[in-house]
Amino acid sequence: MAFVLSVGTAVPEHVVWQTEAAAFALRHFNGRLAHHSQLMSVFPNTRIDKRHFVVPLSWFELSAHSLKERNDIYLSSAERLGEVAAQQALARAEVEPAEVDFIVFVSTTGLATPSLDARLIERLGLRRTARRLPIWGLGCAGGVAGLARAAEFTLAHPDSVALVVAVEICSITFQFHDFSKKNFIAASLFADGAAAAVIAGCNRLKQKPALRFLTSYSYLFPNSTHVMGWDIVDTGFSVVFAPEIPARIARDLRPVVEACLAEQGIPSSALHSYVLHPGGARVLDAYREAFNLSDEDLRLSSAVLREFGNMSSPTVLFVLERTLAQSKLSNGLVLMGALGPGFSAELALLEGC
Repeated sequence: MAFVLSVGTAVPEHVVWQTEAAAFALRHFNGRLAHHSQLMSVFPNTRIDKRHFVVPLSWFELSAHSLKERNDIYLSSAERLGEVAAQQALARAEVEPAEVDFIVFVSTTGLATPSLDARLIERLGLRRTARRLPIWGLGCAGGVAGLARAAEFTLAHPDSVALVVAVEICSITFQFHDFSKKNFIAASLFADGAAAAVIAGCNRLKQKPALRFLTSYSYLFPNSTHVMGWDIVDTGFSVVFAPEIPARIARDLRPVVEACLAEQGIPSSALHSYVLHPGGARVLDAYREAFNLSDEDLRLSSAVLREFGNMSSPTVLFVLERTLAQSKLSNGLVLMGALGPGFSAELALLEGC
């Protein structure tokens, strides 16, 4: 068996309130995007109060940000935030850095070779023999996939401890000269943050865990590579963000979840709690429609969206952190899920201990 021991989180220092972001968008897109004034309702409708960025809002007023400048910001910020989140997760799990056998690093908003897990091994003091798995390109789904790969390692090696670190610096992907609706919508949603989780095999438990990992499930939707991702341009990453995402979730996600549960012989009625990536207000509404969920079922996902926005891969781990703090988890089945480029779904089935 594999167990989730802890989650740690970190956000950068620049707080941008949604009203401030809306004022920037009003100035920046005015006269350059059709129906701009009508689209301004997007900002209050996101159900986001504030977000955290690695750069101040004034950075976005300047046009001359090269791919190299953006990636340099990514490297320094991701390394710092990843270290803070990992230290917090390790401390909460009462695990020393030298006890980590496997590190999974998840990110999609910057480039690094060697991958940032190598830098984190140095900064955290992990063993030089720790096995490494960098995961790039899964976007918002990466937090679930990273946790699943770490848990599967500890299932195969019950004497081991795994650390997964997910970091995204989404804010710096904003393209100054892109006056499209997709860039406008992205400016209302995305933010920066990091999260880390510690997973242990059954022979390495030091404390009573809150959650046991049961299984994972991946699904790549057909004919969907246009739905979400990046276009690489001279000034960095330009978001691909199709408006059909919420409709696809409402229509197509439930059969995927039911297939995951069927493999384990579990009826959907047995699900007790939901740890779902809050990609946006319309995504939360799509979850509600797909699974007939209540406001209480989505309370933690909604709270994370309101307080932090969409940080891509770490966001679902922020929801997991709050889930672990609840007392009602005992013996309940938990569905953890997120969607990402591909268009793809990553699921994990957990159980309260």
